[in-house]
Amino acid sequence: MAEIKSTITLREYIEKLYNDGHFVIPDYQRGYIWGQYNPNHASKDGLDSVSYLVCSILSGYKENRKDVFLQGITVHTGPSTHDITLVDGQQRTTFFYLLLKYLGVADYIAIKYEIRGNSDIFLSQLNVEDCEENEEEPYQDIYFFKKTLRTFKNLIKDEDKNKLLEYVLDHVRFLYINIPPEKAKLVFSMMNGNKAIMLQEELIKSELLRCSSVNTDFIKEAENISIRNRFAHEWDKWLYWWNDKDVKKYFKCDRQLGWLLPLTANTERVSFEDFKEKCIGGQNVREAKASFRKMRLLQKSIEDAYNAPLVYNLMGAILCIRYKSERFEFLKWYFDLVGRIDHTEAYKELRRYFDWACINMTHKEIIDKNIDAYNERRLAFLEALKMVDLYRNGYETGARWLLRCNILEDCSQNKSEGRKFNYAIWEERSLEHIYPKSKVLHYESNMPLNYDDNPIPLEMTGSYTLNRESIVYHKGMPDEVRASEHSIGNLVLLYKNDNSKFNDADFEQKKSLYFTIKDDSGFQSRHLLHTVSVFASSKWDGKDIAQHYVNEINRFNSEYTENYES
Repeated sequence: MAEIKSTITLREYIEKLYNDGHFVIPDYQRGYIWGQYNPNHASKDGLDSVSYLVCSILSGYKENRKDVFLQGITVHTGPSTHDITLVDGQQRTTFFYLLLKYLGVADYIAIKYEIRGNSDIFLSQLNVEDCEENEEEPYQDIYFFKKTLRTFKNLIKDEDKNKLLEYVLDHVRFLYINIPPEKAKLVFSMMNGNKAIMLQEELIKSELLRCSSVNTDFIKEAENISIRNRFAHEWDKWLYWWNDKDVKKYFKCDRQLGWLLPLTANTERVSFEDFKEKCIGGQNVREAKASFRKMRLLQKSIEDAYNAPLVYNLMGAILCIRYKSERFEFLKWYFDLVGRIDHTEAYKELRRYFDWACINMTHKEIIDKNIDAYNERRLAFLEALKMVDLYRNGYETGARWLLRCNILEDCSQNKSEGRKFNYAIWEERSLEHIYPKSKVLHYESNMPLNYDDNPIPLEMTGSYTLNRESIVYHKGMPDEVRASEHSIGNLVLLYKNDNSKFNDADFEQKKSLYFTIKDDSGFQSRHLLHTVSVFASSKWDGKDIAQHYVNEINRFNSEYTENYES
């Protein structure tokens, strides 16, 4: 019968280190992330893992020194070193390293990361008072080290540190499992591969780092460590970039590495097994390095696109108006294009995609250059744009057209090098009547009606300042065009909150508000240059509405010709 192993205390665990040995975090391990919200602790008000464990320890400490039992920690040791390599349990070990240091432990304890030099330096020079939050912190590990220390300060501030230290050393217990070194990665995969908390991206990173180096007569372990360090540093830079809140919002992707891994593997729902099969099928050094090289070039292309205002503006619009299911296909198409053809030609194709997407063409129709579908959608969009009742019956057509107009104004700035458009407007879009609709009336069978076709008492008609009949271009001439207060001629794009500030103000009042509100944080619409140009008009009456209507229709016809050329 197999012997049932007893648990060990935390004190016994750290006493296993001797002669300057370290608890080693191997290259296949993800970084320290305890401090993130953990839904598994919902019973404890949704605590993160650090808070949850501290609360558990304090509960045991206050209840007659009860033992606190943890999951087992799996390690391997080697004959040539005093190090203890953590196969499973690095989050807990790091937590207790920080806790013991915070409580003033005097015994020797040290942690070493195989591939994270900055984490090593921080822990080896640990100052428990150095825990101020820094949202710009570039290193994930250090961010959560500091957050853990802040949690200690918050939850343990009233406790006797010496007494709590003795309790923690003698009453925290767990199984200590030592396995052969050659089985470490297999055991790690078995223990972590199916855990929801072990993200696909982290498994892929571990496998790439593992496959990127191999000991030979010519390449020694020191060189392999250098290779893995370099690749891991690159990966962390990509991770930091994709975790920027503005990048996430722009690309509409909340994955750890955004679109990078899906585009590398050529599948939107990339998995560990899928990536292994497609990118490192042979699991050798050559394929792993080729995958890193592909990711490096792709990441540079993505960052270049994000940093170039013209590309940023067109791509951003497409990501906003594309169906969610088409975003990946679009990005795959574009970045493949960038990798194959001249950047000028790629931009020309992007501009065509932008123009065609604006008139509701599908991804397939655009990449197939389906001119028949283009002309069908062009005419349908034009008919919608020409509606005199666009506000009520073609709202999204109006919003999409005005978004396009404002984007292209931004593209024309800085000597046509462009400025970045703020896409927050798309989630908060609103169409504003330039001439207030509440001041416009019209007649039907001699009955006065308001903008919503509701009857107006005869004695109230004097408060209305514009008759719809006067919203006409070239009245009485062969090219006469009639519009209304609800047509594209009287609409601009605004943020919802800004729209509400105008209420029923007349044009002069709106104009004054638009240009004199000093708090830009409270009036976002000032960056909308097409909207600005309208409010810069000297006056706004029925003739101006009709003239603007004609101008917008003419602009559409000049930019969307039957035989499209960008």
